[in-house]
Amino acid sequence: MKFLRANAPRLPLAEIEAFASEHYGLTGELTELYSERDQNLRLREKDGTAWVLKVASAEEDPGIIDCQLMTMRHIEQVDPALPVPRVRLGRDGAATRHITGPDGTQHVFYVLSFLEGEIAQRINIDHALHGRIGDMLARLGRVMRGLFHPAAGSRELLWDVRMLDRLLPHARLFGPGWQQDLVTRIGTHFIAEVRPKLSALRAQLIHGDVHEHNLVLGPDGNISGIIDFGDMFHGPLVIDIADALGDFLTDARTIEGTLRAMVGAYNRVTPLEEDEADLVFDLASARMILTPLINAFRAAQTPDEPNYMAGYGDAPLRVLEAFQQMGRDKVSDIVRDACELPRRAAARPSTENLIARRKRLMGSKLYVFYDPPLHMVKGEGVWLTAADGRRYLDCYNNVPHVGHCHPHVVATLTRQIRTLNTNTRYLGEQVLEYAERLTATMPGGLKVCAFVNSGSEANDIAFRMAKVFTRASGGITMDFAYHGITEASDAFSPSGNYANSVPPYMRTLMAPDGYRGKYRHGTNDMGALYAADADRAIASLQESGHGTAAFMIDSALMTNGVLEPVPGYVAGVAARVRAAGGLVIGDEVQSGFGRMGTFMWGHQHHGIIPDIVTIGKPAGNGHPIGVVVTRPEILEAFLAEYAFFSTFGGNNVSCAAGLAVLDVIEREGLIENSRVVGDHLKAGLKALMKKHNLIGDVRGTGLALGVELVTDRKTQAPAPDETRRLLNLLRDEGVLVGSEGILGNVIKIRPPIVFSKENADTAVAALDRALGKV
Repeated sequence: MKFLRANAPRLPLAEIEAFASEHYGLTGELTELYSERDQNLRLREKDGTAWVLKVASAEEDPGIIDCQLMTMRHIEQVDPALPVPRVRLGRDGAATRHITGPDGTQHVFYVLSFLEGEIAQRINIDHALHGRIGDMLARLGRVMRGLFHPAAGSRELLWDVRMLDRLLPHARLFGPGWQQDLVTRIGTHFIAEVRPKLSALRAQLIHGDVHEHNLVLGPDGNISGIIDFGDMFHGPLVIDIADALGDFLTDARTIEGTLRAMVGAYNRVTPLEEDEADLVFDLASARMILTPLINAFRAAQTPDEPNYMAGYGDAPLRVLEAFQQMGRDKVSDIVRDACELPRRAAARPSTENLIARRKRLMGSKLYVFYDPPLHMVKGEGVWLTAADGRRYLDCYNNVPHVGHCHPHVVATLTRQIRTLNTNTRYLGEQVLEYAERLTATMPGGLKVCAFVNSGSEANDIAFRMAKVFTRASGGITMDFAYHGITEASDAFSPSGNYANSVPPYMRTLMAPDGYRGKYRHGTNDMGALYAADADRAIASLQESGHGTAAFMIDSALMTNGVLEPVPGYVAGVAARVRAAGGLVIGDEVQSGFGRMGTFMWGHQHHGIIPDIVTIGKPAGNGHPIGVVVTRPEILEAFLAEYAFFSTFGGNNVSCAAGLAVLDVIEREGLIENSRVVGDHLKAGLKALMKKHNLIGDVRGTGLALGVELVTDRKTQAPAPDETRRLLNLLRDEGVLVGSEGILGNVIKIRPPIVFSKENADTAVAALDRALGKV
């Protein structure tokens, strides 16, 4: 793309000096000035009058130079008070001539008046000056309306946001991380959703590049010059003010004030139309990613060339991040207020309306997060966007396991649903490939699959298999476990039973809680002591005539407060259950697919191989899928007694989604990411214990973490009220977590496993602030 590299001409100064004298009658002291693509020099005559000698890049279209000179001469005639450079004619009356470089290349040469003052980049710009900039920009636009030049109507311009698709591929130069994610998200949205709307807007010739390096201020702080018309083009008028906003939003703390000052002043001269006002957020956002993209390219391709933007670092992206946090709706409201336009009526129903409808249609029990609940309308990566446009860092949802709307999963799923979606009564390849790839990740003899639609169904079928295979009917589960909503899986889920009733064929085990359980950390053989509780449960089932068919375990012990694996515990229980003739069911819905780091499956952290493994929601990254994986002899025993078939289980689209999730986990190294980022996050959470006494314990493995809150560390008095308040305070900080545990005092942190260290730092900082407000 033209001028992506900063490659201004470098003709000898003596040659330029002689040329200016011969053709323009100018002599004086020369000083080099910076320019991205032209060679600029200031010539100051003996009487103090100064001029800018410009040697244009050989790549520059002569028509564009003609357009610039035409525009500046037009401004001089129509609004001479506007402080723009004046064009000096040569001895022959022409504005331009050609100068030949040492290599024989010809360059257009022209001369403009030098505008005295200080470049705005060196001055602290307040909102009063922001207002004067908005006013000046609108005046400039008004005087340029009606002008046209063919060269400006069809140029390929680096700084035109409409060309963003040409620059966006360079986002890869940032490397994996928040910068690449932010730039890619904004650019992709702009290209797909915003750019197509621009052709319906008012268009004219615009400056297109009024920023702090192209603005000159006089000693009184007023604008004494608008320079560099080299990026002017014919395009939507609103781009002019949006570009300026993108360039002058340099402090996250003053975004709203800058918006109101610049837009308000601009609008008093040139009122914005409603459709223009509503695109300011997206246009300014697009402009704000241009500089980082160009810098990344130049740093990689031409690191030795001068680049006035190189010193910005990641500061512009940090401001952009804050701008995005404000959200499109809030920014649009600010812009509309500044333009004295009515705020756009909410397109979506109010929270109160949704709550009332939901109670009427779905029952009185809401079972939602936060007070008031959030209305989510979009997800991307580790971010959720609410109806008001605000984005939230998702530290809770394990359904979008590899990130909300992961592009590969979405593309694979969409491609398959366009092709075929039917059931396993027909032969198909996806279900077989998925079964092969899934079982290849499993240890031992776990080699066959039964496909269903959810984790609840998978656990239901797993228990039915166990009963057939063992000829027993009793089940063992943890004392506050959750394993699903079917009758069979609900029996294994005391946490979901408000009546605290346990079916007669079920027994519960006390959780191996080393923080507040019967046996504490530091106790010798703690795992064995907790495992011994299984003897009581097994004996009770035997005495009641049920026997032991299965023990079901969530390897992350999530509902029990996100407990860390206790050496010897699960293995000890499993040995006892198997000795009693029962099977071990590893429920990997919450702990599997690398969430706990190091291993693909949670049970591997406990050093056991279950007889049956169940998986659910994360498997399809939000698309319904459930699978029971077991040994061939267990499945065959079940099929000998039951004609098992699930209409949607194993359908083409679900299996395509499952395959795509496996692809992403492997390609992006997400198991290792869970370990590394989980360790980083855990360390950050532990560090907060030194500052906040409300934290009693931090625990967990990988990206399955729990923070237990107590009102007194010595007595370990639980803090459920503070926990509920903290969830809402974190929501206000833009971070989403959940609560867990039998006492309701554990903050559960269980983000998509694409979570980064930067995301972790954001979450820890938000928790720090929120804890300070409890």
